[in-house]
Amino acid sequence: MIESILPSNQNDLLLLIFVLTVLGFILGITLGRSMKNNKYKADLDRCQLEKLRLSSHLNNSPISFKEDNTIKAIQTRGRSGISLGESTNEAAEKIEEVSASTLVDFKHLGLGDQQSKDDLKRIEGIGPFIEKKLNSIGIYSYEQLSKLRDSDIITITELIEFFPGRIKRDQWKQKAEKLLSQNTKPKKD
Repeated sequence: MIESILPSNQNDLLLLIFVLTVLGFILGITLGRSMKNNKYKADLDRCQLEKLRLSSHLNNSPISFKEDNTIKAIQTRGRSGISLGESTNEAAEKIEEVSASTLVDFKHLGLGDQQSKDDLKRIEGIGPFIEKKLNSIGIYSYEQLSKLRDSDIITITELIEFFPGRIKRDQWKQKAEKLLSQNTKPKKD
């Protein structure tokens, strides 16, 4: 039976293969386009149905702006325990003061204040922002930095939220000692 359909001539066989290939190509394009058009049809129909439902709901019932009678919690204190009624800067300063006084050993480092303040920005790695943070925890002078111990460095790193290990890498202690010795040398006339 197959022999009756297939042509015996080789040219007719090639023509039949070509025609079948073209028909297959056309059929593939047609089916692909119809599938592509129908791919999102169900989603589109669902969205249109939802749109109709919502628009009919808006037209039929008025929108109520009544407040519900549920109890709502109001946050009065932050995680640190500071009242949220205080300004953020005041709260941050209180936290730093409490943390610094309890964590940093000022008996060993010595106390500093605004009047005895050194220009800490002369030390590489300390800019205006870090100097301000150091001052906020009570470190104002080269003398205090020159007395740093490893435990103090860890505590100060955490308090000023600085990169761990950076104080040692930038050698704040050694540079503070050098600047301290330069400031105490008698000046020649």
